[in-house]
Amino acid sequence: APGKNLRNSDPAPTVREIENLNKGSESKIAAYTGLGTIRCITAPQDEEDIGTVVVITPWLSYPEGDTIFFEELARKRLIISGIFTNYFSSYTKTELLSRTEDKIKEELQDKINEQLSLGKILQIYFTDYIFLE
Repeated sequence: APGKNLRNSDPAPTVREIENLNKGSESKIAAYTGLGTIRCITAPQDEEDIGTVVVITPWLSYPEGDTIFFEELARKRLIISGIFTNYFSSYTKTELLSRTEDKIKEELQDKINEQLSLGKILQIYFTDYIFLE
């Protein structure tokens, strides 16, 4: 059915959205958007299935003004993209749909933060999170 896998997207990391996320908060955040759009294939559901294409456009929040940490994120962009690809290819479409998006983001955040040494990402947001059939 058309539109069955659509979801409300997280706010795109525009200056206005970042300002809104920072309102009322003592610690300001910035957005790392250098990962771009990531396409990967889920694990097959059975022997005849080849998996489902997943298209995600993640962005990561981190403490504003931390230029050294931003440089680490930029340097490790391929590693971080690989974490997203490996994560989504380890689960079937059904398993991913049965998990909450918050749980997926939390697990991804933990895996990414394990690879970082100069700081930690605060949150993961998805502008796109689509299953293609």
